[in-house]
Amino acid sequence: MAIAYSKSLKGVRYANIWGYLETENKGDAAIWSAQQILMSMLGIEMMEACRFVDRDCDIKRFRKVLEEHRPHSAIIMAGGGNFNDYYWEDQPSRMKMIETFTNVSIRAFPQSVYMTNPERIKATEEAFGKHKDLQLAARDQPSYDWLDKTFSQKEGIESHLVPDIAFMWGNRSDFRVNGQKTHDILILARKDMEISDGDSSDIEFGEGELDLGGSVGKVTYQKVDWKFTQTPDIDPPKATRDEPAGSSAPKRENGKNQRAWAKAIAGFELLGSARFVITDRLHGHILSTLIGVPHVLMDSKLGKNLNFHNTWTRDCECTRVAFSIDQALDVARLYFEKEGKLSKSQV
Repeated sequence: MAIAYSKSLKGVRYANIWGYLETENKGDAAIWSAQQILMSMLGIEMMEACRFVDRDCDIKRFRKVLEEHRPHSAIIMAGGGNFNDYYWEDQPSRMKMIETFTNVSIRAFPQSVYMTNPERIKATEEAFGKHKDLQLAARDQPSYDWLDKTFSQKEGIESHLVPDIAFMWGNRSDFRVNGQKTHDILILARKDMEISDGDSSDIEFGEGELDLGGSVGKVTYQKVDWKFTQTPDIDPPKATRDEPAGSSAPKRENGKNQRAWAKAIAGFELLGSARFVITDRLHGHILSTLIGVPHVLMDSKLGKNLNFHNTWTRDCECTRVAFSIDQALDVARLYFEKEGKLSKSQV
């Protein structure tokens, strides 16, 4: 990863990031923090970050700092899974930015691509085609194939295949080894438009028990979507009753990097709190791989989970793929039968 981007970002010392997304999604936070890790390794200073040209962005300042640091400045598009025409929010914003900054080098951290609408594909081709120094990056083989097919004949546009940027976190087995185990199984499940068939909707969110049958029997579980779990210590409590007795409420942390780092750490800690993980979130899989927790990966509606797994992580021993929650629980039962690693309350 670092080698690939040392070539792609050669000569860049200052960068504006396009696609800053402030949510509780721990996967997005892990991406953002990993981008900072990589830029730090390459000696690149982040200056400004925006998501839209026409709102929540000082576009004049965005342009000014780029001009001040020529010829060593560039725009880097954030990595993630929103290069698609399914939501059609970040992609048109990305297109408008590219059309607006045709005189600035534009690079990209790895993204999943899901484009099916002919009109929107054509609009993307036209917008991107106006730029003569544009490098795109895909994080799975089908996404790279689409980029290559669509843009390989366009002057000034290159495409690269690299893993998800979150791998810049490196081996973080400390979260698995040192983390306090609170449940046998963590079900990290989407609760949005990308839920696919075979999901875990029959299992309630929250805490409970599941009967895996066989010699294992009942196990404890926690089911959450980390897009909706609050990260501690970076925001004031929502109500006075939420404030611990005798403690002062935390002030809001406004730093983009600091907020992302705290959320990413919360994501790692969540995954490390269980002996086994079932997830249909891509970064549930990636971060579980980084900490080495045994887990089952299920796909999402856009197919990006298995596209990534089949490109990069299919040989990882800690990962299995399932196409329904019943299959996933069968894998969990086999794991516990083999390892005998039930929580003390179940032994």
